[in-house]
Amino acid sequence: MRIVGFAHVTLVRCRKGFATMCKKLGVTALVIVAALFTLQKLDLLGYMKTYVHRAKEHVSGAIPPEVKIERLRAELDKLPAEESKARSTIASEMVEVKKLREQIAEAKTHLQKRETALRDLKAELDKGTAFVTLDGKMIASEQVKASIARQWESFKTAQESVKSQEELLKSREEALEVAKAKLDTMQEKRKELQARVEKMELELRKLRLAQTQHDIPVDDSQLAGVMKLFDEVDTQIKTQQTELSLRKGVDSDTAVEEALQHQAKTKQALQEMDDFFGNTKVSKKD
Repeated sequence: MRIVGFAHVTLVRCRKGFATMCKKLGVTALVIVAALFTLQKLDLLGYMKTYVHRAKEHVSGAIPPEVKIERLRAELDKLPAEESKARSTIASEMVEVKKLREQIAEAKTHLQKRETALRDLKAELDKGTAFVTLDGKMIASEQVKASIARQWESFKTAQESVKSQEELLKSREEALEVAKAKLDTMQEKRKELQARVEKMELELRKLRLAQTQHDIPVDDSQLAGVMKLFDEVDTQIKTQQTELSLRKGVDSDTAVEEALQHQAKTKQALQEMDDFFGNTKVSKKD
């Protein structure tokens, strides 16, 4: 009984755990769908693509032209191998086309012989005789008619086969000419690009030389250091002045007022002294 009860409790817990897991998966799926919907509405994916595109352009623009020219040369060096493959394929096709042309010529010669034989045999039958002489043998006309009918059907089939082979030959010859033209274009373009790369590299060398001549090196590192130190000192003084002002607060206004009062008293005392000594001098003259 205890085992059964334990098994029942375990089963109930498993069911609850599975249900909880399903709920979590459902919530996660809803969050993903909502996120995708939000991205689509705000067109954030488009902005991300634009950002990635600009980043690629920035990286490409930061690569020096010398490195790109080196890559151009490496890519051009691969073209002769491709041209060699193309020549090998074209040569193989030329051999096959030649064989097909010879087979067609042989088949047409054979057809001409069969056509001549059938024409002669038909002419013998057209005479209306009961027997026809073939290879020194007398054969009944009816038997020859049945044979010539079978030969005629075979002749027509062979004729259609030769016609199909001729169409195939024409198609392969045209494709071969196109392939030859493409190979010629590849070779011409490669030579043209090699010449352009040489010219481009020469222009770049001239540019670098001109930049070197006009770019007079001036060491301003000392001035930069002085300016940096000046900025640090100025910032430090202003910071301490601000701290002092904040620390004094209202007391600063009182100090100013006291200073003004002291100045006024001093001025008054001096004025009184002038008046006093002035009056004394006058009384002595009298």
